[in-house]
Amino acid sequence: MAIRYRKFQPTDYVIKVRQGRVIEEGPGLSCLYNTMTTSLMVLPATAFDSGFAFDDMMTADFQKINVQGDISYIIADYGRASRMVNFSYGDRGGAYEMVLNEARLRMAKRIMSLTKVYTATYLSAKTVKEAVKSANELAGALRQALRADETIKDFGLEILAVSILGIMPQPDTRKALEAATREEILKQQDDAIYKRRNAAIEQERAIKENELNTEIRIAEKAREKKEREMETKRMLQEKQAQLDAGRIEKEIELEEERRRLVDLQTENERKKSDARAYDSQVLLHTLAGVDAEIVKALTVSGMDSRALIAKAFAEIGDKADKIGVLNVSPDLLETLSRA
Repeated sequence: MAIRYRKFQPTDYVIKVRQGRVIEEGPGLSCLYNTMTTSLMVLPATAFDSGFAFDDMMTADFQKINVQGDISYIIADYGRASRMVNFSYGDRGGAYEMVLNEARLRMAKRIMSLTKVYTATYLSAKTVKEAVKSANELAGALRQALRADETIKDFGLEILAVSILGIMPQPDTRKALEAATREEILKQQDDAIYKRRNAAIEQERAIKENELNTEIRIAEKAREKKEREMETKRMLQEKQAQLDAGRIEKEIELEEERRRLVDLQTENERKKSDARAYDSQVLLHTLAGVDAEIVKALTVSGMDSRALIAKAFAEIGDKADKIGVLNVSPDLLETLSRA
């Protein structure tokens, strides 16, 4: 009979079993036990990380790809886990380490097998291009599938996280994808250059169109201005023509008045001339039988001194052939002109 005392860490979940019944369990227990009648099982309470790499996954277009990832999990149900996997704690620590490693490998193998099945099912519905870009979607699908799997629950495990580190196609396929992607990138670059040039051409066309529209509007404004000027000039000419017509009409009326005045004056002068001619005719008729000397005497009697002097010089002129020498001094002329 051997009595042992053990003190375990808080990260160890301890189960004491006696005669096939659990008599005590809990994390970090400290206990005395009889190695002859009592068994201990120590399960780790920490999380486990298991990596995986599947290089024979087949896509929907029959291309092999390599999937690498990591899964984190913990033991959620220690009773189930202790029944499915051996976690027996021996007296020697080295033996327990081997048991623990074997238990972890067995749990990891079960999880990896299920992960491979779900990964193959997911990728079989994807083309290689879709698969390469579906790391986050694959991680979510695996996490959901593993959490709902009954085998995982039977082992008392709980999936914490699934990470996909990479999805890589075969080298030849990768080169082909790279070439296709490179061509697509070059095409996108060409399209971008074309769009940029097209945008530049479109912008230049818009600028030219705006310039042309501006010139058209300017020409229309100039035409409208010229039309308004011509309309204004026409209105002014019509107004001026109306004024000229009114002025000409007034001048015509004035000329008519003048013509009538001239006609009236002419008529009056004619009548006066007729009257004078009539007077002269009557006078001549009256004087026809009168002596010439009497007429002269009557004429002289009505003249002033200057007229008489003029008449005297006229008579002297008439009788110049009978007069020898006639001297008229300046004083005499001045005296005669003042008479």
